[in-house]
Amino acid sequence: MKVLKVFLLIASVFSVMAAEPSKPNILFIIADDLATRLKCYGDSAAITPNLDRLAAEGVLFSGAYCQGAVCTPSRTSFMLGLNTRHAKTKHFILNPDTMTMGRWFREHGYNTASIGKIDHDSPADEYSDPKAWDLRVQRTELNTTPLPLQEIRETGPSNRLINRLGISDDPTTNSDSLRTERMIKFLDTERDPNKPFFAAIGYHAPHAPLYTSVSDFEAHDPTKFLLEKPPSNASSITKGSMLNETNPFQVDEAQSRHLIKAYYAAVTTLDHEVGRLIEHLRTTGELENTIVVFTSDHGYHLGWRDQWHKHTLFEQVMRVPLIVRHPKGAKGEKAEGLVELLDLFPSFCDYAEIPIPETLDGKSFLPMVLNPKLEGKPAAFCEWGNGRTVRTQDWRLILRTDGSMELYDHRNDGTEYVNLIGDQEHQGIVENLKKMLTREFGPSKKH
Repeated sequence: MKVLKVFLLIASVFSVMAAEPSKPNILFIIADDLATRLKCYGDSAAITPNLDRLAAEGVLFSGAYCQGAVCTPSRTSFMLGLNTRHAKTKHFILNPDTMTMGRWFREHGYNTASIGKIDHDSPADEYSDPKAWDLRVQRTELNTTPLPLQEIRETGPSNRLINRLGISDDPTTNSDSLRTERMIKFLDTERDPNKPFFAAIGYHAPHAPLYTSVSDFEAHDPTKFLLEKPPSNASSITKGSMLNETNPFQVDEAQSRHLIKAYYAAVTTLDHEVGRLIEHLRTTGELENTIVVFTSDHGYHLGWRDQWHKHTLFEQVMRVPLIVRHPKGAKGEKAEGLVELLDLFPSFCDYAEIPIPETLDGKSFLPMVLNPKLEGKPAAFCEWGNGRTVRTQDWRLILRTDGSMELYDHRNDGTEYVNLIGDQEHQGIVENLKKMLTREFGPSKKH
């Protein structure tokens, strides 16, 4: 009888172990320079069926904001889970003991892989944590067949280069295709089957040069694009706020439409690669135990005030796409609350049910994935270059180091053309927003 009881106890333990679900997987997909130019974000000119499907199977965040106007500060911030007061561009280089997202998951039992540009890889890979990844494949290791690039130049007298375009149906000319193949290889043959995976893939698109296929390029009708046209009451730009403010690009309508077509085509090509990766997980049966998160390091200007770049604190650069597919989360819903990319680190921890480092500045948005109607954060912040900005649901305030300010009312001016900083009726709002900036970043630094 005693032996039987021992046998039943052992059987019970194994039964519980068998019934306990394994740790969930995480697939983290990062685009580069991608604004919210996706059909699922309401852009009718976009051709993005795979990302649209991902949104239909998950939650689309309409108020997600980055913490850097260029790649390195943004990626440093979200890979460390710190705001840009704590995490400067070279933070990890100068402070290599700082906990990184990849290292945290590796130390908590995850098989980690990084393919392409995640932190910000350089030839020396100095931005990447050597303790973070079981597999680390730099973008420089993903060599492509050289492809002749078409130069896209402005039509004005200076003839400055705006962008370059590479078109080919040969997948070996597109490093993003090789990134997908490399990630699939990890998932199929290189990962530890006894561990959950934390796999991050950083795609090139739609960063310049803009790579696309003939079919993706020809699929876009340039007449369908809505060009940026300032309203008659548009304010002049505050000095120091734009990269090319003193000499904006001179681009006629035909050239503008060609530039936008090239960008949208590169986004469609990116969409194919995201679709390939997710479909692989679906086919292998891994998708229903994997959270898939898609985002971009920052947005991009496509002709707003004659600008064709990032490098600003305005909405089109600060706002990013964020789509989360959670196996048990909401499906096909929109979360309108504000979140920041520095919230990714704690959100992943929350999903994996592992501790969240106490040093993080972010806050988990996993509850919003399960219930998109929940409120988000009161504000999103960024400090970069010569200024800092706070974005609430209704307002954006930008405070420059020279003391100048800009205030935009997002209830009536979503494209931020009318600066209301001089209106007396809004001074109370300005003071409250300034206090929020001081709490987030400390006292303002003035020249």
